[in-house]
Amino acid sequence: MGDIFAVSTELLQPADAKTCIDRLGSTGFRIRTAPQGGSVRMEADLLPASIWWEHHYLTASVYHESHDVLVLLFTFCDQEGRSLTFHFGLLPHVKTKLCIPLACLNGEKLFLDRYPGVLQSVIRGDAFVDRNCLDFISLGTTSSTKDRSLHITGLSFTRSEPIFDYDSTPYVDDLGQMLRRQWKGKTESAEDMAVSLHREMNTPASICFDEPDFGRYGGWKHLKFPSSGFFRTEQQGDGKWWFVDPDGYALFSAGINCVQPAVFTRLEGMEHLLPLLPDKNGPFRDAWSAGGKEYSFQIANLNRVYGADWHKAWQELTERRLQKWGFNTIGNWSASDFIHHSHLPYVLQMSHFPTTEQTIFRDFPDVFSPEYERSAKEFAEQLVPLREDRRLIGYFMRNEPHWAFVDRLNLTQQMLQSPVSFASKKKFINELKVKYSSVESWNTAWDSDYTSFDDLYEPQLQLAFNMAREEDYRCFNRKLIRRYTELPANFCKLADPHHLNLGMRYAWVGSDDLLEGCECFDVFSLNCYQMAPDAAQIEAISGKLGMPVMIGEFHFGAADAGLPAYGIRAAATQQERGEAYRYYVEQSASLPQVIGVHYFQLNDQPVLGRFDGENYQIGLVDGCHRPYVSFVESMAIAHKRIYEVRVGRSAPYSSMPSEIPKTGF
Repeated sequence: MGDIFAVSTELLQPADAKTCIDRLGSTGFRIRTAPQGGSVRMEADLLPASIWWEHHYLTASVYHESHDVLVLLFTFCDQEGRSLTFHFGLLPHVKTKLCIPLACLNGEKLFLDRYPGVLQSVIRGDAFVDRNCLDFISLGTTSSTKDRSLHITGLSFTRSEPIFDYDSTPYVDDLGQMLRRQWKGKTESAEDMAVSLHREMNTPASICFDEPDFGRYGGWKHLKFPSSGFFRTEQQGDGKWWFVDPDGYALFSAGINCVQPAVFTRLEGMEHLLPLLPDKNGPFRDAWSAGGKEYSFQIANLNRVYGADWHKAWQELTERRLQKWGFNTIGNWSASDFIHHSHLPYVLQMSHFPTTEQTIFRDFPDVFSPEYERSAKEFAEQLVPLREDRRLIGYFMRNEPHWAFVDRLNLTQQMLQSPVSFASKKKFINELKVKYSSVESWNTAWDSDYTSFDDLYEPQLQLAFNMAREEDYRCFNRKLIRRYTELPANFCKLADPHHLNLGMRYAWVGSDDLLEGCECFDVFSLNCYQMAPDAAQIEAISGKLGMPVMIGEFHFGAADAGLPAYGIRAAATQQERGEAYRYYVEQSASLPQVIGVHYFQLNDQPVLGRFDGENYQIGLVDGCHRPYVSFVESMAIAHKRIYEVRVGRSAPYSSMPSEIPKTGF
């Protein structure tokens, strides 16, 4: 068949009435979609059956001139109805080559390795699709505020990765700003930036809250509980939950994540879009990281303004800002030196969650192996040096486990499809032996023809539905997740009995199975990227677990600033973005189960993408460290009203602005 199989444009057909395809020769075509998005489709049976195994990649070149980042979707669907969708973020006005490793149809990855020129690449959908029985492939776009038009050439199946030969054309200026875009608030020069930052530093500091109303740990003095000397939680008789600070004062945690001076740009693969960068060993050496593989325009900009003392100046400026804007907690992934410099309480993201050499699915380990227990014990030891720190509210054991991005994931089935002799597989087999006593009774229940329980050590194919087998799978699925959660949580409590276990920050809860073992947390955390907190789900989780809920991440971007991507939730303007923040935070404060909300994040992300390609306009400050004034002013209003809303003296802000389509991946 050859090393390259070019897909004929004649095989592609619009998948909906509002999508048009213009064929531009045998291997080139243009897709035009309505703002709602759309796609073209190719039936798999029109392709040679051997292509899925004789070739290893699906590749194409894409160009578009949209006003923002284009999220291009490649969806593979098999005849059993399973699907996986590859989401690619593509910069406007840049020809970009895409490469999909067909091996990734096994579903083992959530994020693709980042290829040159591409922003974030994410895989969403089911646990896997079967390459032996594919039904169709589609190419499409997400929704937008405007029509889309994209030009695709060279759609091909190949045996090897393409050559990424791009022309060099700078996409950002020396300050890290987009060259092609103008917007209100764009920094015109380094001098303009310096004048703005020096003016702010020379302005007398202000504080959002009246100091007599708040204690040294940020708690509200108008509501006091018995003190323990460390942060804890308490539920009032009316069902309302609170953090209680070390002095006994009530706290609703308003936090900001990633309090760092910068988000670094990954250079590898984006060299053709960069301006000439300063010498790695010169005055801007602090802007370089990862052995020269990353560069921070934000640190370089601080250096331009403050010189060698830039870090000290940034700490002072940021502390003033957080007080002025009313934050009372330093959130996840914040700089340790800033935490030590600040007076604010903080939370900790633990690192290196326990794992095993062989995993059952993605990052889900072999939880019944001795290796997992050893790893869990070692993991907990990082808390020992912090056990007497009274400013530490608590710790998150991990963030957004990749395995949990598949709704209703059957880990037991995934385990049995693997040839690996997991310790967890042995545990399951032994439980079946106890339950069924004999192979005959087991076969009767499962409607199977096994000769031995040990047959399950061999990879198991997809079988026809059987109620008894599915129930055995579900039961063990819950045991796997419970072990995954409980073992490290118990070791953490032994290592540090003083601080709160704040959970795992699930991206969402796609099944009640995810709540197994979470009773050992003190607070259940959830990253809730919605326009408003999900009150019904929060109430259900809190009621089931008997504990408060904390929102670990949320954000809003806007389309009127200097980045072409606006994050997972967005509004049209900075003003509306501020209203969205007020609505979210005050609505959260009105929910009795919620005890804190932490915004993601302090800084805008870089135009050319951070380590994984995210480039969202979601920060409180832009790449030149200038605040989005209307946004942070709304933040301060929300924070000033939190306690009045919390205790019912004021109604929460009720005007939710209109949402625009996201450019999150």
